[in-house]
Amino acid sequence: MALVHVHAIGNRGAEDEAQAELRNSWFRLELTPAAGCRSPEAPIFNPRWGAELSPPAWNWASLGLGGIESLGDDRSVVDDSIAEVVDGVMATAPDIADGRVLVTAARTSLLWAVELLAASVEAQSPEERDATVAFCVRAVSYWAWKTSDGRRGDGIKSFGWLDKIEVDDDFLDCLEQELEAWQQEYEESDGQKDAPDELERFGAVQVPRPLRTAVRRINAALKKTVAGGVMAVSRRFTPKGALLFADVAGYLAGRGTVQQPGTVVKLVATELDKAAEAARANGDPLIVVAHSMGGNIVHDVLSCYRPKVPIGLLVTVGTQVGLFEELKLFAKSDPAVPPPQVSKVPALENVKRWINVVDVRDPLAFAAGPVFAGAEDLVFDSGALLPHGAYLTSPNFHRRLARRVREGFDS
Repeated sequence: MALVHVHAIGNRGAEDEAQAELRNSWFRLELTPAAGCRSPEAPIFNPRWGAELSPPAWNWASLGLGGIESLGDDRSVVDDSIAEVVDGVMATAPDIADGRVLVTAARTSLLWAVELLAASVEAQSPEERDATVAFCVRAVSYWAWKTSDGRRGDGIKSFGWLDKIEVDDDFLDCLEQELEAWQQEYEESDGQKDAPDELERFGAVQVPRPLRTAVRRINAALKKTVAGGVMAVSRRFTPKGALLFADVAGYLAGRGTVQQPGTVVKLVATELDKAAEAARANGDPLIVVAHSMGGNIVHDVLSCYRPKVPIGLLVTVGTQVGLFEELKLFAKSDPAVPPPQVSKVPALENVKRWINVVDVRDPLAFAAGPVFAGAEDLVFDSGALLPHGAYLTSPNFHRRLARRVREGFDS
């Protein structure tokens, strides 16, 4: 197996290794087996291209407003309004401040509660990490089996046991019992019941320690999260926010030519070369997963700088590849396309299959199928408050993606 993950904008520092390994566990347990990879311990490459871009020359002086003369009355009533909103949220939903975040969420959607848990995990060891991923995969499969992927409802109407739960720690214990009963029901039927692969692929279903820790973290951070999320409407850009524009502009300005590629292109292309060699050695397909701006960089590299590197599966999530081509921002973009006789940009010859995932709530995700031949658009609804960053932490995303990839591989 060989996989390359290319990150989004706003990632100039070193990546949290624990989070990177957690993401790798999702890939190894779901995506790579579905794509036919036979070597689960082969390397996963994570080129940190953000670190290759230039820092701000004046250390973000352009963000400062101190000492600047006011154009008029700069008194604001926004802060008072925000305080009223936060007080109102906490007053109408007091349960969320009392160790009941997951219970409250699960009564509306069990899937939502599991997704919230998965996004809040911090594992301390490979064993904890893999056990956590396996538990979340099993929980989402249980939800999907009981509700037909949500088509038969969700929440307390579909899972009556939720009505008996008072606090979040009890939620985890009851979920563990439900998963054990689900496993036993399947085993007693001698495997005759139609059940997902997760029942056989994973063993024990005990709640891993990182999930219990995540429950405490979620509840402790909730009030701060609510207030912070609302307060954000009154803030100007911070350096972290400004980096989002800086990364896009920095890449486009410095990507260079085929003869003299820029530093970002060199890094990503080199990692693709290494991964391609590893894939050949293992007899496995090369998989590339790219998020947001990472998808634009990958398309640039595969279409212009490495057009002969064979990619078995390209997965882009929350990307702007379709938009970039419409605006003719790629190195290989042809202003003459589309002419009347050609409706789309020709498919990448070195990519066997391209899946582009768009969260319906993500304002930064664009379709690729209407623009590129060979692009397979898939719609996904994470239900997350901030969907752009929720793809790769979502158990349901990994489960659905693996299912779609497996269907194409089997055919």
